[in-house]
Amino acid sequence: MSTLNKLLGLLDKLKQENPDLANKALLASETLKAGLDPDELDQIEDWDEEEYEEEEEEEEFDDSYIECSTEDTKTFFGLREEMEQLVKEYGVYMRDHEVKKVLMLEAIEEKREQNEKFVDSLKEKYRLDLTSTYSIQINESDDGNLVFVKE
Repeated sequence: MSTLNKLLGLLDKLKQENPDLANKALLASETLKAGLDPDELDQIEDWDEEEYEEEEEEEEFDDSYIECSTEDTKTFFGLREEMEQLVKEYGVYMRDHEVKKVLMLEAIEEKREQNEKFVDSLKEKYRLDLTSTYSIQINESDDGNLVFVKE
């Protein structure tokens, strides 16, 4: 709670010191308060600025050089390795996906060309006028055969 109190205190201070940012600071503090239970909200409303200033003075320390524990260092590098592995796997996946996409598009194009050639051969077989345009439909009887209809 003390961190939240500090944030709210800083936002109040910002509202007083810089009126241009008052609306943004108010919105930020209301957003922070929105996720709290009513009991927690009462605790925050009881907070006063003097308490904040006392805590701030007590917690000052030199953070110019802070060494992490061995465990934290191992965790950091472990997570970094896992992330790099996932990025590598994603790259392989995307490469494979792209290759498969290209192959499928080529197969689709090949089938389209085959279909076009087959339709052209049907036009020749049934002695259709090659300069006319025809639509291909299914006949109205129950056998479902193709029909060329001149447009």
